[in-house]
Amino acid sequence: VPGGRARVAIIQENLSPEGLAFAFRRHRSRAWTLPLFIKEDFINPLGAALISFIVDGNRSVLFSGTRGAGKTSLLSASMLELLKKERIVTVEDTRELPIRQMKDIGFNIESMKSRSVITQVENELPAEEAIRTSLRLGDSALVIGEVRSDEAKTLYEAMRVGAVANFVGGTIHGESAYSVFDRVVNDLGVPKTSFKATDIIVSVNKIQSPDGMETYRRVTGITEVRKNWTDDPQEEDGFVDLMRYDSNEDELVPTDTLKNGESVILNRIAENVREWKNDWNAVWDNIKLREQMKREIVEKAEETGNDELLEAEFTVNANQRFHLLSQKVGEEYGEQDTERIFARWKEWLDQQV
Repeated sequence: VPGGRARVAIIQENLSPEGLAFAFRRHRSRAWTLPLFIKEDFINPLGAALISFIVDGNRSVLFSGTRGAGKTSLLSASMLELLKKERIVTVEDTRELPIRQMKDIGFNIESMKSRSVITQVENELPAEEAIRTSLRLGDSALVIGEVRSDEAKTLYEAMRVGAVANFVGGTIHGESAYSVFDRVVNDLGVPKTSFKATDIIVSVNKIQSPDGMETYRRVTGITEVRKNWTDDPQEEDGFVDLMRYDSNEDELVPTDTLKNGESVILNRIAENVREWKNDWNAVWDNIKLREQMKREIVEKAEETGNDELLEAEFTVNANQRFHLLSQKVGEEYGEQDTERIFARWKEWLDQQV
């Protein structure tokens, strides 16, 4: 169907004794965004702000979850946190990322279609060859639709030797950080030392209501992967939660590691920014500023009844304005004054509305 966004699986005899059977997975016609997810209670503003900061900091992130939990949608929303000046290379065997809409907004994306491990179309390159090709295309963010086969070794090899210096994102099946490690190392054959190239694992899961009648999708954890373990990251404190899901509050809550500035990954991001190096308060202020802006957009959309404020185009414009104002305030005052940045950004938001 022209313009359709659905994934279809079909089985026939003899696998299906009663004849043809179809399964349709319909995708949202427009890209998901972090503000949309906040509105749907899939993630809270602080969790969205932390993901935004991590993506901005050019870290490697795996979005893990069970089937249909929303991991690809969250990856798509996270891609919108990148600046339009950055080049993005995507590799997918089944096209699910909102490439066309992102190009229409102004993103520079090179989309690559690799051979499916299911259909095995001979005239298509396998995913590992597509990834090797992507590394020859110059300085780019790299997004892998799903890490599930031999391409995992190639991806981790590239990440480990520093061939990918920008944001790297992908999805993988697994309900927790350890299940991702188990799948990558034991199922896909990636060496344990190479797995350390993963910086962050964002876990997405389905949560059931107490009566079992309803199911909710939630981000259940944002976990950093530390590098000072040898054999088992679970036993050797290699996995450290920055935020974890609290079922009583029905939202992500920050851990002491995050609040006290003890995150190794976030401090590595800070080392590359002169104003943030050795200053956790400045890093935390930036994350809280992003939280404040995400919340303001959602509240403004609810207040005005204008859900276009939550869509991809406005989200990207709001992010661009944030970066421009951060630069301007830094030039005027010699520091990233978050109160001034937010005041000017909110003035811009009110004018847009």
